[in-house]
Amino acid sequence: GFYVMGNTELALRQFREALKWDPEHQACKSDYKQVKKLAKLLTKLEEVMGKEVEGKGRMKQLERDDQYEAARVLIEDALALSPPAVYRASLYRDLCICCTKLRLSTEGLVSCTEHHRLDSSSSSSKLLLAEAHLLAEEYDAAIGIYQDVLKEDHHSKEARGGLQKAEKLLRRSKQEDYYKLLNVSRSASSREIKRAYHKLAVEYHPDKTKDKPEAERETAEVKFKAITLAYEVLSDDDARRKYDAGEEVTGNNNEQEARGHGGGQWFNHGGQHVYVRFR
Repeated sequence: GFYVMGNTELALRQFREALKWDPEHQACKSDYKQVKKLAKLLTKLEEVMGKEVEGKGRMKQLERDDQYEAARVLIEDALALSPPAVYRASLYRDLCICCTKLRLSTEGLVSCTEHHRLDSSSSSSKLLLAEAHLLAEEYDAAIGIYQDVLKEDHHSKEARGGLQKAEKLLRRSKQEDYYKLLNVSRSASSREIKRAYHKLAVEYHPDKTKDKPEAERETAEVKFKAITLAYEVLSDDDARRKYDAGEEVTGNNNEQEARGHGGGQWFNHGGQHVYVRFR
């Protein structure tokens, strides 16, 4: 009973008392081992998620990603024990958070959907599910969920902010996608983005197409400028965060500084004004 209610400490205490009376009771021994293993995993999970992440900027983000990945493994091990529903709801909530933070769109949507199924009445589960739909680029579904939450609580800042973000991303989805231009996923690392850009830049560089027909040269030039712009945005942490949030990405935060870079040019592409430094 204590185990089903989510009180592992009292459950373990009762199992130990029962085993004093009958040390060879197979069902009791089996349940005791399961609860004990789950309790250890939950303790480790709490330690991992509660650990203070040091460092700054990109290094801090990498450490945070490692933290979420370690937590994800522990959660999946805990779920493999098939614990009662009270544990599964919180475990799927944490798994949902870890997957969305790691930008794992498929896994995030699956875990957030299951968490919402187990805890459908709370607005927090709806907001997590909406965020997973955003990550999976299912903007209409996310908008619908945010609107439902606002009907229940029109003061919800999270739902209002999420709705605005979803609507921006929906509008932006009708424009050119920088990730697709570079043939990388939205969870791609900085190294993967750089590698993809360099591969495409070599292919479409003007030096590679100068001996081709004029139509092909013009097509390659447009492609080269587009992938360079995409790389300029996605290789900058701040610009990438804004782009992922559906915000307008501009290159004029420090236009005077930008003019000081040789080989650069301003582009209007996909409705966005960005300064490109050719490298």
